[in-house]
Amino acid sequence: MHQKELFRLETPYRETLAIKGTEFGSADAPESLAVVGALRGNEIQQAYICARLVQRLQQLEEEGRITGRVKMLVIPVVNSFSMNIAHRFWPMDSTDINRMFPGYDQGETTQRIAAGLFEHIQHATYGIQLASYYLPGHFEPHVRVTNAKALDPARLRDLARMFGFRYALVKEPSPFDTTTLNYNWQVWNTYACSVYSSVTSSINERAAQFVLARILQFMEGIGAITLAEGELLAPAAETQWAREEDLVNVRTQRAGFFRPVVAVTQTVQQGDVLAEILDTDNCAVREVLVSPVSGTVFFIHESELINGETIAFKVLHASEVL
Repeated sequence: MHQKELFRLETPYRETLAIKGTEFGSADAPESLAVVGALRGNEIQQAYICARLVQRLQQLEEEGRITGRVKMLVIPVVNSFSMNIAHRFWPMDSTDINRMFPGYDQGETTQRIAAGLFEHIQHATYGIQLASYYLPGHFEPHVRVTNAKALDPARLRDLARMFGFRYALVKEPSPFDTTTLNYNWQVWNTYACSVYSSVTSSINERAAQFVLARILQFMEGIGAITLAEGELLAPAAETQWAREEDLVNVRTQRAGFFRPVVAVTQTVQQGDVLAEILDTDNCAVREVLVSPVSGTVFFIHESELINGETIAFKVLHASEVL
């Protein structure tokens, strides 16, 4: 194990921003893996999972169960500056580091941060980003791959399947996605996957341990570590594939208290009640949200208050699972 500083940025307002990573395995290994945690300031769960991963790899190293065939670099936090003040994006201009790749070392602040990070991870054989969604809420833990059309899609799917998540989503990139880490990793010939936990801005220990088990299983699958039979607390599932566009949005029409009656991962039938929207003056039911399709509840809005015309649920249509 070796911890090193990857990038340093002096800031005029707070302490210096330093991106640190922990390396495991042989420096001359034929393959490499980079795991990136919090690119955004509210990605607490993502940073926590990476820190737990460092702890677990340290134990495996002490037990002689890191093979040396894959060099591993784990970076729990990139945007500590925003995390310190609980701001999702870069606080000076609200730019998103994950929309700045591959970066520019003479550009704006977030471009320079992206460039400084990417310099150390752009040649990795495999890449894992602990990502978060633009909507605050609770997700079915899953893995996503972006179809950047730069690498062998069959190999990328095989690698995503190694995690053992219940679901894997394929995303067709829009022009907006071409500056993300996942997309640029693939352009630089890295087999990249984005892993989503069930929460973002808080720590859910059970969900963290589940995602940690999935990452460890992937690491064993690529030959980086060895695990004992039955060692993982959360057993793997047979992965089912779906397209991101197959997630059906359920939107509110009215605002009020948000009272869901279903949970993430729950199977629902078309017409089942998903939630009630209650009046904030007297708790009268202003709206009842029902599922437009039969399938699995994939996402639920997080806050107890909700606005009108807001995505409250995403349901994965059962007939669209590949």
